[in-house]
Amino acid sequence: MRSLAALAIALASVLALAAPASPGQSAKLERRVVLEGTVVLELNRVRVAHGLTVLRVSPGLRAAARGHSRSMLERGFFGHDSADRTAFSDRIRRHYTSRGWRMWSVGEALLASEGREVDAHAIVAAWLGSPPHREIILSPTWRDEGIGALYAPTAPNEYGGAATIVVTADFGLREGKISLS
Repeated sequence: MRSLAALAIALASVLALAAPASPGQSAKLERRVVLEGTVVLELNRVRVAHGLTVLRVSPGLRAAARGHSRSMLERGFFGHDSADRTAFSDRIRRHYTSRGWRMWSVGEALLASEGREVDAHAIVAAWLGSPPHREIILSPTWRDEGIGALYAPTAPNEYGGAATIVVTADFGLREGKISLS
């Protein structure tokens, strides 16, 4: 009987957490960690198939990508520049610094998909179908990557209140470590 009561309390807690946001409240965003990982695998699979090196996951690029996906869903916009018009390279530089490196470069690919689910293969296929994104993904320049995938049950403004997943892929290169005095 106690385990039944504990199960009922646990179920009530889950249902309370899953309750929709009230009209004046923004819906809670959900990180899609598994999707992030499968996008990394799919990007590297495609790169290897094209004779390119596997990219390493960079915590800094991942933080930049997650932050940008979050901002786009919370503020209801879609674009490489930040909502405050900060260029994407300056936004990424806050997390993936150029300080102390002779060579530094970054690139980015974005995707927004209506609904609760999208798979990594479809995301990468969409990017490969776009010439500028294909060029970024298949560039031999990159050494590092970070993926940020977030879901909003109701995304504002540009997304029209629809359930939406936004995926940001940030790519980077840092070479030639210099000593700073």
